[in-house]
Amino acid sequence: MVQNNVGVVTLTYGDRFDYVSKNIKATLDLEHVKKMVVVMNGVSETTLSKLNNLSINEPKLIIHDLEHNAGSAKGFKEGIEKILEEDIEFIWLIDDDNLPQRDALCQLLKHWKLLNKENKPLYSLLSYRPDRNVYKEAIQRNNPYFMLGPDNSFLGFHLIKKIKHLFFKDEKVQEIKRTGKVAVAPYGGMFFKRELIKLIGLPNESFFLYADDHDFSYRITKNGGEIVLVLDSVLTDLEKSFHLKKQNRVLKTRFFSTNSKDAIFYSVRNNIYFECNFVESPIIYNLNKTIYIILLFFVMISKPKDFWKFRLILKAIYASKQMTND
Repeated sequence: MVQNNVGVVTLTYGDRFDYVSKNIKATLDLEHVKKMVVVMNGVSETTLSKLNNLSINEPKLIIHDLEHNAGSAKGFKEGIEKILEEDIEFIWLIDDDNLPQRDALCQLLKHWKLLNKENKPLYSLLSYRPDRNVYKEAIQRNNPYFMLGPDNSFLGFHLIKKIKHLFFKDEKVQEIKRTGKVAVAPYGGMFFKRELIKLIGLPNESFFLYADDHDFSYRITKNGGEIVLVLDSVLTDLEKSFHLKKQNRVLKTRFFSTNSKDAIFYSVRNNIYFECNFVESPIIYNLNKTIYIILLFFVMISKPKDFWKFRLILKAIYASKQMTND
């Protein structure tokens, strides 16, 4: 195996050729990229044809067609399995709309040598995506769990913290650190050695989509390993995710930003299931949950056309309990 050979895995769906083609070109131009697997997770006929044509003249490109949208968990799971068939040392996961900057991969390889001198097996680096500033804020605050919200919060909502936030401004954090630990990571930007998969396993298909990346990456932290964000390795998001769009000031009512039933249902169900890993006080957690649901009811009822989403959210909350019991 040649040292520093990198295999890249990305996942695309629908009709997103404009995004994924830019991703492919920028990625394959990077030094050290030996192979790139693009998982087609239910793409349009047009995208399928264009991607197959690209792969004919590009020996580094591997197209893996799932034929239908099987969700991000299965998509990345099969993509990782496919890249493991190749003679590569490192795996880099990126989203189909992530555009790697010219030195993004070199920075990861450089920092791997600098930060993992002991060659720890449970170890991952994470590229920085400016749209997801919460990860950067986590390392500046020296709080690896910052992106998961306050302790005992429900879907990020914590009554006491919310009240404090309304009346008191957060202290400004000086931007000093260029690297730092985070407890979880999105798929887009994760960088690790192939051996890590033997230790933490593959993404859990039962999540389908949303929070499956947190579940996958948290296995590193939970088992005593490290995920380190590298600010000098930049991935630019060509499209902003619906849950990152501007939200209501009182509640994180991101549900107004999408009409996708799957996006709403799985985002709620899976995030509740995952956050149960961190509940220290069931009483406070259930109090935040009750108040959140009441407030959400009044927010949703103010927009009758969107009220169907409230019923779907309740269904997802109930489904999270069943997922916990399974």
